[in-house]
Amino acid sequence: MKKRMIVVIAALALSTIFCTTQPAGQATQTPDINAMVNATLTAMANAASPTTIPTGAPSPTVATVPATGGISGHLSYPGSFIPPLRVVAFDAVKTATYFYVDTLQNQSDYTITGLPAGVYHVVSYRVDDPTLAGGYTQMVPCGLAYGCNDHGFIDVTVTAGSTTTGIDPGDWYAPAGTFPAMPTP
Repeated sequence: MKKRMIVVIAALALSTIFCTTQPAGQATQTPDINAMVNATLTAMANAASPTTIPTGAPSPTVATVPATGGISGHLSYPGSFIPPLRVVAFDAVKTATYFYVDTLQNQSDYTITGLPAGVYHVVSYRVDDPTLAGGYTQMVPCGLAYGCNDHGFIDVTVTAGSTTTGIDPGDWYAPAGTFPAMPTP
């Protein structure tokens, strides 16, 4: 911006010198072109020199986007088909914070994206009957076998920039009230 202003000022000065007419009978001076060119180039060089930021001045800040990750896994249901489900990732620390994805009938996989890094608990709910829920609990790695009675959540850690896979909310056998109620946005 400064360079343009200096060039414009120099151009105006040169045009004034070359375009000014003298009254009749007066001698016209020949301008010293070399002196004007040198003055213009010197002014432009001075304007192009880097500007220093004074000590203690605030440096520019760059807005950062929170780093996010995701959770994915396979879906199941104790029946002949998989109904439409709402798969919810509840923040394990801020329990009122959750993220979800709705699936279609017979959809066997899901992915929830845009999760801030942290620890989550995952539950799938039957959309048409939210009292039926399956969680990602200790029963899942136990194979849902007889004698496995631990319906406690497995913590799912989400790291920025990656998707945590193999999170299969298949414990549909937990007693009523074990999982939080299905959130309705």
